[in-house]
Amino acid sequence: MLSSVLVLAGCQTPPGGTALAGADCERSAVPSGAVFGVREGLDIATWPPTMARGVTGCQRVWYGQRARPEAMQVLATYYYEGGRVRRLTGRVPNGPAYDCQYREGELDTATSQNAGQCPRASEIEPGR
Repeated sequence: MLSSVLVLAGCQTPPGGTALAGADCERSAVPSGAVFGVREGLDIATWPPTMARGVTGCQRVWYGQRARPEAMQVLATYYYEGGRVRRLTGRVPNGPAYDCQYREGELDTATSQNAGQCPRASEIEPGR
């Protein structure tokens, strides 16, 4: 299963933070306003900082050196529809790429790439 750094990264909630539905998650660079944290010894940045229940949009997480956000690399991109995760893509640091597909609240192992790296949908739903 995917490292807990990824599962926890998608669940960060800063005080007063709110997700923007349709946020641009194809950004290659960490935007201003991203929230920084540390998970399992890795600096991470999350944008938008939170995802509200029922939202349609996406969220992106980067990892690398916090002091050099322009050099951080994409760890994961979460895609949500109506508050349910539909897709999770990314690459484990120094490991394989993954493309997790979800249908009706369950991981679709038949259409996912490296499904063994994919968390259960309930672990990455907004608002948990």
